[in-house]
Amino acid sequence: VGDLTGYVAATYMRGVPVVQVPTSMMAMLDSSVGGKTAINVPSGKNLVGAFHQPRRVVIDLELLRSLSEREVVEGLAEAVKMGCIRHAPLFDLLEGRVEEVKALQPDAIEQVVTEAVRLKAEVVALDEKEGGVRSTLNFGHTIGHAIEGLASPQLLHGECVSIGCVYEAVLARDLGQLAPSAVGRISRVFKAYGLPTTCPLKYLRLDELMGKMALDKKNAAGRVRVTILKSIGSSFDHPQPVDTALIRRLLSPSLLVLPPAAPPSGAVLVPGSKSISNRVLLMAAMGRGTVAIRGLLQSDDTQVMIAALAAMGAGPFSWLDGGNILQLTGLAGKFAPPTEPLYLGNAGTAARFLTTCATLIHAPGAATTLTGDGRMKQRPID
Repeated sequence: VGDLTGYVAATYMRGVPVVQVPTSMMAMLDSSVGGKTAINVPSGKNLVGAFHQPRRVVIDLELLRSLSEREVVEGLAEAVKMGCIRHAPLFDLLEGRVEEVKALQPDAIEQVVTEAVRLKAEVVALDEKEGGVRSTLNFGHTIGHAIEGLASPQLLHGECVSIGCVYEAVLARDLGQLAPSAVGRISRVFKAYGLPTTCPLKYLRLDELMGKMALDKKNAAGRVRVTILKSIGSSFDHPQPVDTALIRRLLSPSLLVLPPAAPPSGAVLVPGSKSISNRVLLMAAMGRGTVAIRGLLQSDDTQVMIAALAAMGAGPFSWLDGGNILQLTGLAGKFAPPTEPLYLGNAGTAARFLTTCATLIHAPGAATTLTGDGRMKQRPID
């Protein structure tokens, strides 16, 4: 309603004054502030519109109590988005007070709405016509709007934005700009509010999604541009051009992995995860040739895994670049039985992977013994 009346006010008699009185969470946090008015057309969202600033925006938080929980949380997607791109304290508030915010506890919801509106107003004051920094407010919208074009009205705008924010956070990680731990926090916050974080398969029609992204208003010189996070609370000042092949791969429901024509060469960048670090170590040890791994999580489990793989014949292991890169030579799957029992302490993650690995050893008459401390011996293997 606010978009439609704003657009009518912008065009009637070449513009008449308008006062926005938002009654939904989405309108309070986003669409009523900033003067962007538009209507949707079959080709895409918000393609016909005008900039027309309201004389006043009147927000009454009591109106939120007339909404269903779904309508409340879909609007909160815009507050999480704002915390992601501009203000880590807002993100922390939403992360730490989920139940209070969802329940519209007065102190919590007032802080969220006030901060989200203040931050958007600051951006609009810097760039009213979306020529630069205001475009970053579209974090999650490049992919989210494309999904919304296929999923509306089954999925609400904020639900599509939630999905888009998580995908675009993963994109920032894949581009080497955002820490993997930040992606996890962003995804968990959206999930905590009951918002979706992946696109339902029935809407993952890649050609149609890419076609809608090709019409995105942030695009320039025929290239899709996306708001890229640098950390929670910080993004690049302008949307960045992104190769569409990377977006297609990100959204693909499945991937076909083909062996390369020549042995791969390079350093493997590992997210800071104990489980993934152990997986990468095991894959490298099972491979053929020399592998360099950057970003291994420095944990007891990781050290246990390295020692166990060395005892089974992998290696040699050597640290390069001041300890930032681990280099090792794989065995092409030909593990040897260790000469001594493998003591794993309480490294449960390593134990699970090494149990499977030990079954790959083909040495008649030989046995591989995995042991650990008292706590380890009480833990289930499955």
